[in-house]
Amino acid sequence: MKLGCAGKILGKPGLKSYDARRRGNNPHLSVSLAYVRDILCYLDGVDIRFYRLSARLAPYLSHPDMPEFHGQIEECESELTFIGTLAQRMSLRLSIHAPLHVVLSATDEDIARQSANELTALARILDALKVGPEGIIIVHAGGVYNDKKAAMLRFAHRYESLPETTRQRLALENDHSRYSLSEVWELSRRCGCPVVFDRLHHLLNNPEGLPTDEALQMALESWPVGITPIIHFSSPRTDMHYVTHGRGAAAEHSVRRPLWSEHSDYVNPFEFIGFMKHVGTVRDFDVMIEAKGNDLAVIRLREDIRRLSPQIEL
Repeated sequence: MKLGCAGKILGKPGLKSYDARRRGNNPHLSVSLAYVRDILCYLDGVDIRFYRLSARLAPYLSHPDMPEFHGQIEECESELTFIGTLAQRMSLRLSIHAPLHVVLSATDEDIARQSANELTALARILDALKVGPEGIIIVHAGGVYNDKKAAMLRFAHRYESLPETTRQRLALENDHSRYSLSEVWELSRRCGCPVVFDRLHHLLNNPEGLPTDEALQMALESWPVGITPIIHFSSPRTDMHYVTHGRGAAAEHSVRRPLWSEHSDYVNPFEFIGFMKHVGTVRDFDVMIEAKGNDLAVIRLREDIRRLSPQIEL
Protein backbone atom coordinates (compact mmCIF):
# COMPACT_ATOMS: atom_id res chain seq x y z
CA MET A 1 0.00 0.00 0.00
CA LYS A 2 1.20 3.47 -0.93
CA LEU A 3 0.08 6.51 1.05
CA GLY A 4 -0.05 9.61 -1.11
CA CYS A 5 -0.36 13.38 -0.87
CA ALA A 6 -1.61 16.05 -3.21
CA GLY A 7 -0.57 19.50 -4.37
CA LYS A 8 1.57 21.82 -2.29
CA ILE A 9 4.45 20.42 -0.29
CA LEU A 10 4.71 21.73 3.27
CA GLY A 11 7.70 19.78 4.57
CA LYS A 12 10.18 21.80 2.54
CA PRO A 13 9.49 25.54 2.29
CA GLY A 14 9.65 27.12 -1.13
CA LEU A 15 8.45 24.19 -3.24
CA LYS A 16 5.69 25.11 -5.69
CA SER A 17 3.38 22.66 -7.41
CA TYR A 18 2.74 24.60 -10.64
CA ASP A 19 3.48 27.87 -12.43
CA ALA A 20 0.79 30.19 -11.02
CA ARG A 21 1.73 33.29 -13.00
CA ARG A 22 -0.96 35.06 -14.99
CA ARG A 23 -1.21 35.21 -18.76
CA GLY A 24 0.74 38.45 -19.08
CA ASN A 25 3.80 36.88 -17.44
CA ASN A 26 3.92 33.96 -19.90
CA PRO A 27 3.47 31.01 -17.51
CA HIS A 28 4.57 27.69 -18.97
CA LEU A 29 4.50 23.94 -18.43
CA SER A 30 8.30 23.91 -18.43
CA VAL A 31 8.34 25.95 -15.22
CA SER A 32 5.77 23.66 -13.60
CA LEU A 33 7.83 20.61 -14.52
CA ALA A 34 10.90 22.09 -12.85
CA TYR A 35 8.80 22.45 -9.71
CA VAL A 36 7.56 18.86 -10.05
CA ARG A 37 11.15 17.62 -10.39
CA ASP A 38 12.01 19.21 -7.04
CA ILE A 39 8.85 17.79 -5.45
CA LEU A 40 9.63 14.27 -6.64
CA CYS A 41 13.15 14.49 -5.23
CA TYR A 42 11.71 15.62 -1.89
CA LEU A 43 9.10 12.85 -1.86
CA ASP A 44 11.76 10.28 -2.65
CA GLY A 45 13.76 11.52 0.33
CA VAL A 46 10.83 11.13 2.74
CA ASP A 47 9.69 7.84 1.15
CA ILE A 48 6.30 8.98 -0.16
CA ARG A 49 5.56 6.97 -3.32
CA PHE A 50 2.23 8.43 -4.44
CA TYR A 51 1.60 12.02 -5.55
CA ARG A 52 -1.30 13.85 -7.14
CA LEU A 53 -0.08 16.34 -9.70
CA SER A 54 -1.75 19.72 -9.98
CA ALA A 55 -4.33 19.96 -12.75
CA ARG A 56 -2.85 23.40 -13.49
CA LEU A 57 0.55 22.16 -14.64
CA ALA A 58 0.11 23.61 -18.14
CA PRO A 59 -1.46 27.07 -17.75
CA TYR A 60 -4.28 27.81 -20.21
CA LEU A 61 -3.44 24.68 -22.20
CA SER A 62 -7.02 24.10 -23.34
CA HIS A 63 -8.33 27.66 -23.10
CA PRO A 64 -10.28 28.32 -26.31
CA ASP A 65 -9.26 31.97 -26.51
CA MET A 66 -5.54 31.55 -25.84
CA PRO A 67 -4.06 29.54 -28.71
CA GLU A 68 -0.57 30.75 -27.83
CA PHE A 69 -0.60 28.28 -24.90
CA HIS A 70 -1.87 25.23 -26.80
CA GLY A 71 1.55 23.91 -27.82
CA GLN A 72 3.10 23.50 -24.38
CA ILE A 73 3.12 19.70 -24.38
CA GLU A 74 4.99 19.53 -27.69
CA GLU A 75 7.39 22.24 -26.49
CA CYS A 76 8.18 20.24 -23.35
CA GLU A 77 8.53 16.76 -24.81
CA SER A 78 11.98 16.10 -23.38
CA GLU A 79 11.13 17.57 -19.96
CA LEU A 80 7.98 15.47 -19.72
CA THR A 81 9.88 12.32 -20.61
CA PHE A 82 12.48 13.15 -17.97
CA ILE A 83 9.88 13.67 -15.22
CA GLY A 84 8.05 10.48 -16.15
CA THR A 85 11.28 8.49 -16.12
CA LEU A 86 12.25 10.03 -12.79
CA ALA A 87 8.93 9.05 -11.21
CA GLN A 88 9.23 5.53 -12.59
CA ARG A 89 12.75 5.16 -11.24
CA MET A 90 11.50 6.28 -7.82
CA SER A 91 8.51 3.87 -7.98
CA LEU A 92 6.35 6.95 -7.47
CA ARG A 93 2.75 6.74 -8.65
CA LEU A 94 1.27 9.86 -10.25
CA SER A 95 -2.37 10.87 -10.64
CA ILE A 96 -4.42 14.01 -11.30
CA HIS A 97 -7.76 15.23 -9.96
CA ALA A 98 -9.79 17.14 -12.54
CA PRO A 99 -10.82 20.65 -11.40
CA LEU A 100 -14.34 20.96 -10.02
CA HIS A 101 -15.34 23.18 -12.95
CA VAL A 102 -14.94 20.14 -15.20
CA VAL A 103 -18.56 18.96 -15.48
CA LEU A 104 -19.47 16.45 -18.17
CA SER A 105 -23.07 16.36 -16.94
CA ALA A 106 -23.61 20.09 -17.48
CA THR A 107 -26.74 21.30 -19.25
CA ASP A 108 -24.65 24.01 -20.91
CA GLU A 109 -23.03 22.54 -24.03
CA ASP A 110 -20.16 25.04 -23.93
CA ILE A 111 -19.26 24.00 -20.37
CA ALA A 112 -19.47 20.34 -21.32
CA ARG A 113 -17.32 20.87 -24.42
CA GLN A 114 -14.64 22.76 -22.50
CA SER A 115 -14.74 20.11 -19.76
CA ALA A 116 -14.08 17.41 -22.34
CA ASN A 117 -11.22 19.45 -23.81
CA GLU A 118 -9.66 19.91 -20.38
CA LEU A 119 -9.85 16.21 -19.56
CA THR A 120 -8.24 15.38 -22.89
CA ALA A 121 -5.47 17.90 -22.20
CA LEU A 122 -4.77 16.31 -18.80
CA ALA A 123 -4.69 12.85 -20.40
CA ARG A 124 -2.20 14.14 -22.97
CA ILE A 125 0.07 15.30 -20.15
CA LEU A 126 0.01 11.86 -18.52
CA ASP A 127 0.62 10.23 -21.89
CA ALA A 128 3.56 12.55 -22.55
CA LEU A 129 4.95 11.63 -19.12
CA LYS A 130 4.71 8.02 -20.34
CA VAL A 131 2.84 7.12 -17.18
CA GLY A 132 1.23 3.69 -17.36
CA PRO A 133 -2.49 2.94 -16.92
CA GLU A 134 -2.12 3.41 -13.16
CA GLY A 135 -1.88 7.17 -13.81
CA ILE A 136 -5.51 8.20 -13.62
CA ILE A 137 -7.57 11.37 -13.77
CA ILE A 138 -10.24 11.49 -11.07
CA VAL A 139 -13.47 13.21 -11.98
CA HIS A 140 -16.82 13.84 -10.27
CA ALA A 141 -20.16 13.15 -11.93
CA GLY A 142 -21.00 16.84 -11.54
CA GLY A 143 -24.31 18.58 -11.03
CA VAL A 144 -27.84 17.22 -10.73
CA TYR A 145 -29.76 20.04 -12.47
CA ASN A 146 -33.11 18.95 -10.94
CA ASP A 147 -32.97 15.62 -12.80
CA LYS A 148 -30.24 13.24 -11.68
CA LYS A 149 -31.07 10.49 -14.16
CA ALA A 150 -30.88 12.92 -17.07
CA ALA A 151 -27.59 14.30 -15.72
CA MET A 152 -26.15 10.79 -15.49
CA LEU A 153 -27.21 10.09 -19.06
CA ARG A 154 -25.49 13.27 -20.23
CA PHE A 155 -22.33 12.29 -18.38
CA ALA A 156 -22.33 8.83 -19.95
CA HIS A 157 -22.98 10.17 -23.44
CA ARG A 158 -20.18 12.70 -23.21
CA TYR A 159 -17.85 10.18 -21.63
CA GLU A 160 -18.44 7.88 -24.60
CA SER A 161 -17.63 10.77 -26.96
CA LEU A 162 -14.19 11.36 -25.44
CA PRO A 163 -11.07 10.06 -27.21
CA GLU A 164 -10.23 6.53 -26.15
CA THR A 165 -6.91 7.64 -24.69
CA THR A 166 -8.80 10.04 -22.42
CA ARG A 167 -11.45 7.50 -21.39
CA GLN A 168 -8.74 5.04 -20.38
CA ARG A 169 -7.42 7.55 -17.86
CA LEU A 170 -10.69 8.48 -16.12
CA ALA A 171 -12.00 7.25 -12.77
CA LEU A 172 -15.19 8.37 -11.02
CA GLU A 173 -15.29 9.50 -7.39
CA ASN A 174 -18.33 9.61 -5.13
CA ASP A 175 -18.97 13.06 -3.65
CA HIS A 176 -20.24 14.35 -0.32
CA SER A 177 -23.66 15.67 -1.35
CA ARG A 178 -24.84 14.68 -4.85
CA TYR A 179 -23.68 11.31 -6.16
CA SER A 180 -23.34 8.47 -3.69
CA LEU A 181 -21.04 5.51 -4.11
CA SER A 182 -23.95 3.40 -5.36
CA GLU A 183 -24.87 5.98 -8.00
CA VAL A 184 -21.28 6.46 -9.12
CA TRP A 185 -20.88 2.67 -9.31
CA GLU A 186 -23.99 2.45 -11.49
CA LEU A 187 -22.58 5.14 -13.78
CA SER A 188 -19.20 3.42 -13.91
CA ARG A 189 -20.82 0.16 -15.04
CA ARG A 190 -22.30 1.96 -18.01
CA CYS A 191 -19.13 3.87 -18.86
CA GLY A 192 -16.61 1.17 -18.02
CA CYS A 193 -14.41 3.37 -15.85
CA PRO A 194 -13.27 2.47 -12.31
CA VAL A 195 -14.56 4.00 -9.09
CA VAL A 196 -12.41 5.82 -6.54
CA PHE A 197 -13.94 5.23 -3.10
CA ASP A 198 -13.85 8.32 -0.88
CA ARG A 199 -14.47 7.21 2.68
CA LEU A 200 -15.45 10.62 4.12
CA HIS A 201 -17.79 11.32 1.22
CA HIS A 202 -19.41 7.94 1.79
CA LEU A 203 -20.02 8.77 5.44
CA LEU A 204 -21.62 12.07 4.44
CA ASN A 205 -23.65 10.84 1.47
CA ASN A 206 -24.96 7.31 1.70
CA PRO A 207 -28.75 7.41 1.33
CA GLU A 208 -28.82 3.72 0.39
CA GLY A 209 -27.28 2.77 3.74
CA LEU A 210 -24.54 0.78 2.05
CA PRO A 211 -22.05 -0.60 4.62
CA THR A 212 -18.54 0.77 4.24
CA ASP A 213 -16.92 -2.59 3.57
CA GLU A 214 -19.46 -3.38 0.83
CA ALA A 215 -19.03 0.06 -0.72
CA LEU A 216 -15.26 -0.35 -0.74
CA GLN A 217 -15.49 -3.80 -2.29
CA MET A 218 -17.79 -2.54 -5.06
CA ALA A 219 -15.32 0.23 -5.86
CA LEU A 220 -12.27 -2.04 -5.81
CA GLU A 221 -13.90 -4.61 -8.06
CA SER A 222 -14.52 -1.93 -10.69
CA TRP A 223 -10.77 -1.65 -11.35
CA PRO A 224 -9.10 -3.68 -14.10
CA VAL A 225 -6.85 -6.55 -13.10
CA GLY A 226 -3.25 -5.39 -12.97
CA ILE A 227 -3.98 -1.82 -11.87
CA THR A 228 -3.87 -1.06 -8.15
CA PRO A 229 -7.07 0.78 -7.14
CA ILE A 230 -7.02 4.15 -5.43
CA ILE A 231 -9.15 5.23 -2.49
CA HIS A 232 -9.34 8.56 -0.67
CA PHE A 233 -9.13 8.85 3.09
CA SER A 234 -9.52 11.91 5.29
CA SER A 235 -10.75 12.89 8.72
CA PRO A 236 -13.40 15.61 9.05
CA ARG A 237 -12.41 18.91 10.55
CA THR A 238 -13.70 19.11 14.11
CA ASP A 239 -12.18 22.33 15.44
CA MET A 240 -13.91 25.70 15.37
CA HIS A 241 -11.92 28.68 14.15
CA TYR A 242 -12.12 32.44 14.20
CA VAL A 243 -13.05 34.48 11.15
CA THR A 244 -12.25 38.20 10.83
CA HIS A 245 -14.49 40.52 8.84
CA GLY A 246 -13.17 43.96 7.92
CA ARG A 247 -9.95 45.68 8.95
CA GLY A 248 -8.55 47.85 11.68
CA ALA A 249 -10.80 49.19 14.41
CA ALA A 250 -13.88 48.20 12.43
CA ALA A 251 -12.86 44.55 12.24
CA GLU A 252 -15.33 42.05 13.63
CA HIS A 253 -14.52 38.56 14.80
CA SER A 254 -16.81 35.58 14.77
CA VAL A 255 -16.51 31.87 15.46
CA ARG A 256 -17.05 29.47 12.59
CA ARG A 257 -18.21 26.01 13.42
CA PRO A 258 -16.54 23.15 11.54
CA LEU A 259 -18.11 21.55 8.50
CA TRP A 260 -17.84 17.78 8.47
CA SER A 261 -17.10 17.90 4.73
CA GLU A 262 -13.90 19.87 5.40
CA HIS A 263 -10.64 17.99 5.69
CA SER A 264 -8.73 18.17 8.93
CA ASP A 265 -5.08 19.16 9.04
CA TYR A 266 -3.99 15.63 9.91
CA VAL A 267 -5.67 12.21 9.77
CA ASN A 268 -6.97 10.67 12.95
CA PRO A 269 -4.84 7.50 13.12
CA PHE A 270 -7.45 5.59 15.12
CA GLU A 271 -10.01 6.21 12.36
CA PHE A 272 -7.61 4.95 9.73
CA ILE A 273 -6.55 1.89 11.71
CA GLY A 274 -10.17 1.07 12.50
CA PHE A 275 -11.09 1.42 8.83
CA MET A 276 -8.31 -0.91 7.73
CA LYS A 277 -9.20 -3.54 10.32
CA HIS A 278 -12.89 -3.33 9.43
CA VAL A 279 -12.58 -3.64 5.66
CA GLY A 280 -9.98 -6.41 5.78
CA THR A 281 -7.86 -7.24 2.75
CA VAL A 282 -10.33 -7.49 -0.12
CA ARG A 283 -7.71 -6.32 -2.58
CA ASP A 284 -4.55 -4.24 -2.38
CA PHE A 285 -5.10 -0.52 -2.90
CA ASP A 286 -3.24 2.78 -2.64
CA VAL A 287 -4.54 5.56 -0.39
CA MET A 288 -4.56 9.24 -1.25
CA ILE A 289 -4.52 11.08 2.07
CA GLU A 290 -6.60 14.23 1.76
CA ALA A 291 -5.55 16.52 4.59
CA LYS A 292 -4.55 20.15 4.84
CA GLY A 293 -1.19 19.00 6.19
CA ASN A 294 -0.49 17.28 2.83
CA ASP A 295 2.90 15.52 2.98
CA LEU A 296 3.30 16.23 6.70
CA ALA A 297 -0.01 14.46 7.34
CA VAL A 298 1.17 11.42 5.39
CA ILE A 299 4.46 11.23 7.26
CA ARG A 300 2.71 11.56 10.63
CA LEU A 301 0.05 8.96 9.78
CA ARG A 302 2.70 6.51 8.64
CA GLU A 303 4.59 6.97 11.90
CA ASP A 304 1.38 6.54 13.91
CA ILE A 305 0.45 3.34 12.09
CA ARG A 306 3.87 1.81 12.61
CA ARG A 307 3.69 2.61 16.31
CA LEU A 308 0.02 1.84 17.01
CA SER A 309 -0.74 -0.93 14.52
CA PRO A 310 2.46 -2.32 12.96
CA GLN A 311 0.58 -5.28 11.44
CA ILE A 312 -0.78 -2.92 8.77
CA GLU A 313 1.71 -3.20 5.91
CA LEU A 314 2.78 0.06 4.30
